[in-house]
Amino acid sequence: MKLFNKSLKPEEVVNFLKENPEFFIDHPEAIEYLEIRHESGEAVSFIEKQVEFIKSKNLATSTQLKDFIFNANVNELLFAKVRKLISIILNAGDLENLLTATESFFTKELGTEKCKLLFFTQEELYRVPEKRIIEPEIATETFSNIFKEVDVFLGKISHEITSLTFGGESNIKEAVIAKLNSEKIAGIFILGSSEDEKYTPEQDTLFLSFIVEVLSHQIDRLIENRD
Repeated sequence: MKLFNKSLKPEEVVNFLKENPEFFIDHPEAIEYLEIRHESGEAVSFIEKQVEFIKSKNLATSTQLKDFIFNANVNELLFAKVRKLISIILNAGDLENLLTATESFFTKELGTEKCKLLFFTQEELYRVPEKRIIEPEIATETFSNIFKEVDVFLGKISHEITSLTFGGESNIKEAVIAKLNSEKIAGIFILGSSEDEKYTPEQDTLFLSFIVEVLSHQIDRLIENRD
């Protein structure tokens, strides 16, 4: 079989080159006749295409490595922040200190736009300001549908919820709303954002659920100690 016979089928050429991997080493002059169609439509040399291919492979590997290192660094950073937050929560001496310290950490350390802990009660609890209290009837009417199937809601919220939680002048459009797991008092932990697609239902809530669990336990402990 003549290699450069135009009657050859493409697959026959491919098979020949697979069976003779040193062909272009023995016949380097043949390389200059090879042209490969580029994505732009222009013909480029075999050497140029090979270099481009190698670069793309190296770039892909490099990108994967960078992603791996970045994710590892992010996880390490998140772990350090979680440890610091847990320490703040467990060392809080009273309820108001616990609430303000937690909210401050989320806004300053984690870059959350808005953060608030609110309670569903008719009376002020443990010197908690009135602005942190939502009457149980209003809370049930407002949040019952949100917590029908989930304990942590992520997504767009109504103007009614925004006004109730962050005030009527707030421009918050999306939120994460977690139900407190307290045995002493009902309430919510809410993060708010004015950005679109900031909080979406498919996002992982493991981190927040863990924090809310610790918060709820500490709230119960502080209330119990007060009583």
